[in-house]
Amino acid sequence: MGRKRESRQPVRVTGKEGAINLDDCLNELEDDYIDFDNNPANSGTDGSIGVQRKLTHREKKAMEKAAKEAKKLKKIQEEADRKAELKAAREAEKAAKKEAARQKAKKKKAVVKKKTHPISAVQKSDTGNVAAYIEGDKAKSKKAKEKQISAQQSIPYREMAKDGICKVQDKYYSKTIRFYDINYQLAQNEDKNAIFENWCDFLNYFDSTIHFQLSFVNHHSNMKEFESIIQIKPQNDDFDDVRMEYAQMLKNQLAKGNNGLVRTKYITFGIEANNIREAKPKLERIEADILNNFKVLGVSAYPLSGEERLQVLYETFNPEEKTPFQFSYDNVLRTGMRTKDFIAPTSFVFKNGKDFQMGDTLGAASYLQILAPELTDKMLAEFLDMDRNLLVNLHIQSLDQMKAIKLVKSKVTDINRMKIEEQKKAVRSGYDMDIIPSDLNTYGGEARRLLEDLQSRNERMFLVTVLFLNTAKTKQELDNAIFQTAGIAQKYNCSLRRLDYMQEQGLMSSVPLGMNLVPIKRALTTTSTAIFVPFTTQELFMDGESLYYGLNALSNNMIMADRKKLRTPNGVILGTPGSGKSFSAKREILSCFLMTGDDVIVCDPEGEVRQEVA
Repeated sequence: MGRKRESRQPVRVTGKEGAINLDDCLNELEDDYIDFDNNPANSGTDGSIGVQRKLTHREKKAMEKAAKEAKKLKKIQEEADRKAELKAAREAEKAAKKEAARQKAKKKKAVVKKKTHPISAVQKSDTGNVAAYIEGDKAKSKKAKEKQISAQQSIPYREMAKDGICKVQDKYYSKTIRFYDINYQLAQNEDKNAIFENWCDFLNYFDSTIHFQLSFVNHHSNMKEFESIIQIKPQNDDFDDVRMEYAQMLKNQLAKGNNGLVRTKYITFGIEANNIREAKPKLERIEADILNNFKVLGVSAYPLSGEERLQVLYETFNPEEKTPFQFSYDNVLRTGMRTKDFIAPTSFVFKNGKDFQMGDTLGAASYLQILAPELTDKMLAEFLDMDRNLLVNLHIQSLDQMKAIKLVKSKVTDINRMKIEEQKKAVRSGYDMDIIPSDLNTYGGEARRLLEDLQSRNERMFLVTVLFLNTAKTKQELDNAIFQTAGIAQKYNCSLRRLDYMQEQGLMSSVPLGMNLVPIKRALTTTSTAIFVPFTTQELFMDGESLYYGLNALSNNMIMADRKKLRTPNGVILGTPGSGKSFSAKREILSCFLMTGDDVIVCDPEGEVRQEVA
């Protein structure tokens, strides 16, 4: 039952009047109901029970409302108490932390004071010793603060396995494939179109989970290797003088071409994986698909082992080094050295933001700013025809198709919104609303065409970074090489920009590791990316008993081939009258006679070579 209420003067309730004061009955919010049986308001003066009645609907409602308000206030009070407790706990924690920090600082100050006490105790006559002690202490502390960075630490990879899988970073692994050239620039238009379409399909193979890098390396090799191939051994007969003269002619032809400049092409692809066990099967699957795609293009390719990848890095970091690369994984186990110790130069110097020095070689990293509305497939070939040390790298990252379409749609929406704003502005200013800035019309049309290509054609969107790395022995040679490279870029309405204060990132992004550290990217479609066709012309310079067949019409390099090593040693000479068929046949007969010990059999029903064999 409820609690009794005290009443000094009993009140008689008649039942007719609404004489019960509910405010007096409910001024304590904790009461849930009123006990009318024991309430003095319902008793007579003689203690007899007065009039009894049930609560009305309005009174019940008022009591229920009062109970709800009481519960609500109770909850509010509990929440306030809880917040106050949390606040007090936080303040106590802060105070404890401050006290701990103060105690720590006090201890540190006491230790420093204890260490410096012997200096203060030294007599005035020992002032020189005190100064020396202070200088030594400062030098030690400064040396401890300096960060020790070696040339090996600048090379951005962790491990290089024997099978060619490189752990570039935590959860990122890469592999490299070397591929050779095919005849593209000299091919007919139909063949060019077929190669270009296959190259577009090759690029579309890579999805957003695969980052790949195309590397083109031009570096000078030892000319003695080429001279040894064209060297003709004397045979101690009457024709040794002719052999000497013929060898001199070959040397002159070798000097005219670029055979001393070795051009190599690589594709490096990388994926993210938790460990090497997870990355290896994925990389092998991608490697098999890439080799099959190269086979469709008619391109020879093979994956690089760990030792071959290290050799590429060695030649990149030591372009002027005459010592050949010497490495084996047995030496790593036996000596305890790391793979980086075999490839790193003597030093890396990044003093200014324009160039750098690695060992005795100067270098500069730049990027290609693509400004032209249309590009040609001859631009990359012209860069690679330079007779200088040059590294050209294309970092390509595919975007997810749905994200790319969503991105382009948002750009189209932004352009339309800007058009509407310009039209409103025109109406307010009182001129024709169709007069809007020409840039909006141009960009709007391009964005719509791009969206149409992504939705209706076999096009993807790629983020492309084009990097150039020039190296030379002297500052003057380096400036000339950069000027020549910039001239070619300007010819195709592009701009070569120096990576100011990002030379280290540019250098490390130019080695075939599959890691792009330069945050400058250009969005291109599949067709626009494929315009950087990596194929120019196929070189033919074989060693052994190779015969001279002339000069390459595009690269001006010598063609030296040994028919006996080819898949089909037979040959047919075709040409229009007067084009030099007989001369070519006689030259091959002469080369075979002077350079090899093979027998030459001539079937000559017309008697054209009677004088030569007489």
